[in-house]
Amino acid sequence: MDPLSLGLFAVLGIAAGTLAGLLGIGGGMLIVPGLFYLFDLIQLPQESLMHMAAGSSMCIMICTAASSTWAHHRQEHIQWSIFRTIIAGIAVGVVSGNLLANRMPTQLLELIFGIFLLVVSTKIFFEKKSEDAEEQTVGAPGIVPTSAVGMVIGFKSGVLGIGGGALSVPFLLYCGLPMKKASGTSASFTLPIAIVGTLSFLLLSGNQTAIPWSTGYVYWPAVLLVAPFTMLGAPIGAKFAGIVAPEKLRTIFAGLLLVISMRMLSGTGLIAWDFPLV
Repeated sequence: MDPLSLGLFAVLGIAAGTLAGLLGIGGGMLIVPGLFYLFDLIQLPQESLMHMAAGSSMCIMICTAASSTWAHHRQEHIQWSIFRTIIAGIAVGVVSGNLLANRMPTQLLELIFGIFLLVVSTKIFFEKKSEDAEEQTVGAPGIVPTSAVGMVIGFKSGVLGIGGGALSVPFLLYCGLPMKKASGTSASFTLPIAIVGTLSFLLLSGNQTAIPWSTGYVYWPAVLLVAPFTMLGAPIGAKFAGIVAPEKLRTIFAGLLLVISMRMLSGTGLIAWDFPLV
């Protein structure tokens, strides 16, 4: 790869890591489309671009999520009781999503999640929380509904190759966590998602590629180039999460969900939108 390509991989890593630390997501919403265009730039086979981007994104997210989780843990932004309850459902969902990704209609998935994210982003935009509301008592649902939510989060991640923040943060807000703890706890969810997802892309991919320096749908040069910079960016984002006002964090997150929902709905033909994200 030429110096420009190397620099672009580094910029992608810094941006994704900072976003992961700030909003409690895995960074895949930037990494997957970013890798797609960079893989096209370095002329990987066209028929494998999205698969390689998703698989490599999952592997990169192990580093991103580990760094982000540790940073949030040090700031006491993680509700570990919810993590322990939801982890099994997430693991089952990720494997199921990966196995079924090539069999389920992509357009239907885009429609379902696009509408869901549009509703959630609109709700967060117009919902005003007082300072007292930020300190409300945490009350997660029982183990069965929480596990079911975990399976949905994991399934979406397994299908799209991204973290679960778009679903887990709204769920954690519903449980009563303030935005800072919702972001931190969501970051802790992303670590098992990334580990299980990477193993799935390595071992359970239906179509193995013959691309050099790859295993299954994981392209190792991209992992080695992007991952270190995501680890540098994640603590920066986590630090900003502890400084920025909770209401501003909610607005940032709602705006991100809105953009993603527009892009997903455009894939169904419902709206005209050509923004290159997920």
